Amino acid sequence: MKELQTDVVVIGAGTAGLSAYRNAKQFTQNVLMIESGPYGTTCARVGCMPSKLLIAAAEAAHSIEMAPAFGVHSSKPTIDGKAVMARVKSERDRFAGFVVEAVDELPDDDKIRGYAQFLDANRVQIDDHTIITAKRFVIATGSRPSYPGVFNNFGDKLVINDDVFDWDDLPKSVAVFGPGVIGLEIGQALSRLGVNVKLFGVGGAIGPLTDPVVRDYANTVFAQEFFVDTDSNVSDMMQVGDKAQLTYTDKQGEKHTEQFDYVLAATGRVPNVDKLGLENTGIKLDERGVPIADARTMQCGDSNIFIAGDASNMIPLLHEASDQGTIA
Repeated sequence: MKELQTDVVVIGAGTAGLSAYRNAKQFTQNVLMIESGPYGTTCARVGCMPSKLLIAAAEAAHSIEMAPAFGVHSSKPTIDGKAVMARVKSERDRFAGFVVEAVDELPDDDKIRGYAQFLDANRVQIDDHTIITAKRFVIATGSRPSYPGVFNNFGDKLVINDDVFDWDDLPKSVAVFGPGVIGLEIGQALSRLGVNVKLFGVGGAIGPLTDPVVRDYANTVFAQEFFVDTDSNVSDMMQVGDKAQLTYTDKQGEKHTEQFDYVLAATGRVPNVDKLGLENTGIKLDERGVPIADARTMQCGDSNIFIAGDASNMIPLLHEASDQGTIA
């Protein structure tokens, strides 16, 4: 087992982690960055950037559809799903490549591959090969999609947003669960690209909207384009052959059983903090096991452990992650 000592350890090489690393290097050269997965931020690989590429294609198709309202007439657009996804993946890879290049330029001695787990508040172990003692730690491990266990009944027809951006072609039909930002963006984009989309939610929530008048209006507007039920009753979720099947009750109380090529779970994300051994550090955790941190300093209590980005469960946005990394 190799043993190292350093001033700062940054766990995670995403947006928050890279920001924390670069800022720490302004004050000390003794900074180590640990990463277990592929380099490239959530935003560039599976988040906002490929989402916007898909949305851009959908906007192009939608503009042609809406053109007659402006006195501009053309034939109905033909959607080439393979070409759409080829562009999404190509540009996505280019964006992620910029991040990978930036990481490649960092000193090799500063980068350690593997999973980090706290032994105590001053030491982490990386897999079975390295123990690092440090004066400060920054947890920047990001987040991952989360969905109810019953969704596993759909088998390999269940996908998360990460999977969408690896499709080679557009499917014919998708059931989307979760009318939050991710579900709305991808659901509307797929619908505008000719995919039969049905969007289901619970409790009536839509996006981040809280004003009841605005929320109801948003429901109406989205439902003009594709099926949206933000307070749905769905049952009999299963995989039948190569399709996902479910039964839902419409607003008139009638039951419908329908099959889809895929079910997209966009039901939220959870911070990647559950396997870090935080119970060994003595820091306070909330009911979800996430460290309680001061948003002004990103410090966890009065400890030498800081947290930044999606792992903090505060504001899961790219620029916020970068700012939190800087603050930490």
